[in-house]
Amino acid sequence: MRKLLVTGDFDIGEGVFPDSVELLHIRCPVDEQQIIDILPEVHDYILGGPEYLSARLIDIATKLEHVVVMGTGTSSFVDVEYAKKKGIRLSNTPYMNAHAVTEFTLAMITVSLARIFESIEGVKEGSRWLQTPRRSLSSLGIGFVGMGAIGTEIAQQLQKRGCKDLHYWSRTRKLELEASLNLKYSSLIRMVAEVDILCVHIAGGSETRHLIDEVVLKRANPKLMIFNMSSPGIICPVALKGYLQSNTGASCFIDGYYNEWTDNKGHCHDVHGLLSLPTTNLAATSHLAGQEQQTVKNIFTCAVIKVLEFASDHKN
Repeated sequence: MRKLLVTGDFDIGEGVFPDSVELLHIRCPVDEQQIIDILPEVHDYILGGPEYLSARLIDIATKLEHVVVMGTGTSSFVDVEYAKKKGIRLSNTPYMNAHAVTEFTLAMITVSLARIFESIEGVKEGSRWLQTPRRSLSSLGIGFVGMGAIGTEIAQQLQKRGCKDLHYWSRTRKLELEASLNLKYSSLIRMVAEVDILCVHIAGGSETRHLIDEVVLKRANPKLMIFNMSSPGIICPVALKGYLQSNTGASCFIDGYYNEWTDNKGHCHDVHGLLSLPTTNLAATSHLAGQEQQTVKNIFTCAVIKVLEFASDHKN
């Protein structure tokens, strides 16, 4: 019998897996030990929780043959090179969260433009009653770092809302999208200097680590609003802190953080010093962008299919 570990805060219906599969489901892992206690007997692993499958955990998982990451960014959740070295098959569920991330990104842009965080603090403290009219999306310059499925869908939604000043930088030009969405291709440095909002939707990895660094941010609009729904490591934390401290009118929203899950000890123990900045300048959430119910259900269904197909091809 194959043992399957599933992590993630979602329901798993009856009869999803055949009797030949023993399901072990940890909805909300609180620490690595919960996973370590199970890993030595696990053959397949659907990773939908907040954990990172490090080299240490891979060494413990002596029977592990297949890992399916519920999402696109496999390297954000698995030590990819070490897993491959150990002969573990890695799969993911790419492009399935585009609609959910688009919806979340547009919502966070609107929330930030309306200065919601500042308003909340003002009401709590009784210090002031903010009612400054917010700027319309259609009046702003918006730039994209990366123009894959998510960036494309957001650009399409913005165009429907009357946005005409759209820019992008990508490792490859998208000439058809430039024509259909009236996108302007730009260098990264030029784009951050010209736009009001910067949306980061590019895959994380060694090629894009610290892509946005001190050189880039030194030229950025002093009131730039950054929305990073990709890997935090795409933006250099030292450069980001310096930029936000020097430009109090700028802000950054990150769906994730440089230290995540149990490694995140809060603002009092943040080696990067970013979590101590006012929420109006830096806000970080716990990978919420893709957590829309139907999206998660669809992604899990896809992950199940991948696991069962692999198991069928590798019967003990």
